[in-house]
Amino acid sequence: MKTIRWGMIGCGDVTEVKSGPGLYKAAHSTLLGVTNRTLAKAESYALRHGVPKVYPDVAALLADPEIDAVYIATPPADHKALTLQAAAAGKHVYVEKPMAMNHDECQEMIAACQAAGVRLYVAFYRRAMPRFLQVKDWIDQGAIGTVCTVSILQRQKPAPEDLSPETLPWRLHADVAGGGKFLDMGVHELDLLAFWFGPVSAVHGQAGNRGGLYDVEDTVTATWRHANGVTGVGNWCYVGQDNADRVDITGTRGRIEFAFFADSPLRLVTSAGVKEIQIPNPTHVQQPFIQSIIDDLNGVSVSPGNTQDAAQTSAVVDKILDSYRRTSD
Repeated sequence: MKTIRWGMIGCGDVTEVKSGPGLYKAAHSTLLGVTNRTLAKAESYALRHGVPKVYPDVAALLADPEIDAVYIATPPADHKALTLQAAAAGKHVYVEKPMAMNHDECQEMIAACQAAGVRLYVAFYRRAMPRFLQVKDWIDQGAIGTVCTVSILQRQKPAPEDLSPETLPWRLHADVAGGGKFLDMGVHELDLLAFWFGPVSAVHGQAGNRGGLYDVEDTVTATWRHANGVTGVGNWCYVGQDNADRVDITGTRGRIEFAFFADSPLRLVTSAGVKEIQIPNPTHVQQPFIQSIIDDLNGVSVSPGNTQDAAQTSAVVDKILDSYRRTSD
């Protein structure tokens, strides 16, 4: 089996534990080289993680014939351009989520990779995490009967860095991130629902800015229907007084309850009683998904990631945020 040799673009926080180590700890995978806008940061990352090559820029990384695939770990504003560059260089692409700034950019990325004959993957890595595969198993086995509805509640207090324009993180700058924390975090939930229930066939949403801490949305409410008939409702608020994280899936014979971003126990509630399962998150949460990409590229098995689903998630988000984006322009 071939060892996939990765080049990584961007050495931000997500690469320290969540993703980067997975590129060199997964079987038949190695992180061959890195680059970053600030070269010193790439050099530091390479030294700490044992990466053999540091490139002065993206062009140098893409020109290296030893690189098979590229992991794009930059803010969304760069995703399309870097994906197009990597595809033109004949490299497979693994790009962070959200896939791009909007659905149109996603379609351009898909078309470019198809034309170049390279594979494109998006970091909706929860599709391969054991706790969420357990939820899928309960659903697929009919443990709660026919699934009827799903509801999402996410509420967060503002982080200290959210309170001042001088410390505002890039995830809260529309021109860099495309939106706010909903686009950064809520997309994970929407993608996983597509994994479980199929594509969204109809969606309605409203967004607003109630806290006045920054320009992007901080509050979102949405309703939707999946093609298989499951309906959903979601409420996301990132300027709350406290924190909440809950997903409820209701079926004709029971329900499944769990926190999405924490690894607290999963709960299966039926007439037989309550069953709880504790499944800790992996140390490197993206590693199982990265392994699925390696296996997919080597023809061993198909990755649970779906690029069209990722693009459709962007289309769903575009519809939910459309009115807010138009009024805030």
